Amino acid sequence: MIDPATDSTFRAFAADRKYGPAMLERWQRLGEDDAAALLHLAQELRPSENQLRDLWDWIDDIAARDGVPPAHVLAAEPVASLWRRHLGRNDKLKLLKGSLRRLRFPQLTAAEEKLAALIKTLGLPRHVRLTLPEFLEGDTLRIEITADSTAALRTAAEALRAAAATAACDQLFALLAEAE
Repeated sequence: MIDPATDSTFRAFAADRKYGPAMLERWQRLGEDDAAALLHLAQELRPSENQLRDLWDWIDDIAARDGVPPAHVLAAEPVASLWRRHLGRNDKLKLLKGSLRRLRFPQLTAAEEKLAALIKTLGLPRHVRLTLPEFLEGDTLRIEITADSTAALRTAAEALRAAAATAACDQLFALLAEAE
């Protein structure tokens, strides 16, 4: 059962943010600790209804997988460290999404980190950038070259040619194909 003070605070907040009845129905099913944790999140970040629903879904997914209440997800590192940081609302919201994403999709996060490490080993110059597909959806990567002269373009092209001949490049594309 949600404490009446917590409940009325959330309801006032939800009315101010124009959250719909489905959000309030979902709210009513929470226990006290989960309600207090979610209220703190909502007050701190002031998410739209859609943003809150997405965050809440991920929190519930993590909680169900780990067999813990949602309040524990929000109290665990690295999520809890967000509340101690002096950042703006948008920065905190972005960091929260990233933290929850890493908790929700640990295998995807590990694959992204491995791919980033492989890209580093290619030794490409700073004006050659490789971009992985978002959420590793797809087996292609994007290459961006910034050149201010023919010589810079030739240097970039040579660096790419050398990188393409490495085992790290082969591993990179194998991992991309595997991740898809």
